[in-house]
Amino acid sequence: MPESMQLVFAIVIMLIVLALFLLGVGWWMNRVCLKIIQELKNKGAVSETTAVTLPYAKTSYFRFGLRDYRPKALEALLINEVVDRTDNDQYYLNPEKLLEIYQQTIT
Repeated sequence: MPESMQLVFAIVIMLIVLALFLLGVGWWMNRVCLKIIQELKNKGAVSETTAVTLPYAKTSYFRFGLRDYRPKALEALLINEVVDRTDNDQYYLNPEKLLEIYQQTIT
């Protein structure tokens, strides 16, 4: 096999591995977002008066072990307005936005 073909083959393999890695991280973030939503539902945090404090809301820079995706997933939920934050850093679900996103995924 010529050297140029080996180089092209190696680049294609690297791109495939990168795509699979990005798909895996996206899948994992989706699962973590669903777990956060379920946790807020189980705690009954559906309005500002029933908001709860989440222990993983702030990232720890000196944590050892596997990566914790919950702070980034919570940030994504806040950006998409599925979860809202009170003034004293408590979190609750936005049922209207959650229903809107759920209806978009069905259709």
